Amino acid sequence: MPISHTRDTAAPLARCVADCVLLDGIVAGGAMSLSAISLKGLRLGVPHGYFWENLDAEVETILADTLAQLAAAGVVLVEGDMDDVAALDTAAGFPIALYEFVTDFNRYHAGHATGLDFAGVAVQVKSPAVKKVVDGLLGADAVPEPVYREALIKHRPALQDAYRRYFRERGVAAMVFPTTPLAAAKIGEDETVVLNGRPAPTLPTYIRNLGPGSAAGLPGLSVPAGMTRAGLPVGIAIDGPEGGDQELLTIGLALESLLPRLPAPDL
Repeated sequence: MPISHTRDTAAPLARCVADCVLLDGIVAGGAMSLSAISLKGLRLGVPHGYFWENLDAEVETILADTLAQLAAAGVVLVEGDMDDVAALDTAAGFPIALYEFVTDFNRYHAGHATGLDFAGVAVQVKSPAVKKVVDGLLGADAVPEPVYREALIKHRPALQDAYRRYFRERGVAAMVFPTTPLAAAKIGEDETVVLNGRPAPTLPTYIRNLGPGSAAGLPGLSVPAGMTRAGLPVGIAIDGPEGGDQELLTIGLALESLLPRLPAPDL
């Protein structure tokens, strides 16, 4: 079922990058096996100004070690921020996704004669965080159509242009950053999570780093970088230029060969 036709993406979750390659090949009709790119001389951008700020101390330590391993393997780490990423993501991301959520939901169910509509399903939502979002989409806080149109026609293209400039001007194959600012929250921390001793809103905190690339429609991949003392995985994410899906997967294969493999979960 579509949630946002502009932003919806089918993507695999797998235990290794090779399986992601296989599934991506099936879905996209491309290669179903790829070789890892050479890390020696590979240029990767490290945008510290937004994506690396206010990290949990343990996550920051693990990912600093990850960058050191990449540098030791011959990766050229190119420092430099991306212009206006926070403001552009705010202007483009949620206005598009939340406006289309209602229209796409209702269009889909009307077309399939399910008898369901957004308002009827919204009253059944149990998650406090999700309920707060969906309830707002039906009242005075709903995204107005002019705001949606501006986000779609003006702000999203501006965000995409900012990424194009970042990759072009720094001459990098991809950017690397923490997948999330902290490891997984505990069950029940739906609305608020503690980050560096202070309460923070759960959803915005966890999607902070992945939101901009998603809104821009870029290929992205997250690979394990290590484990916290509590046994929770920490990921490092890589975003690449538009259309660079397969090159990004070759980078993922290379990173996976360098970084520690996580133990299989108990099922």
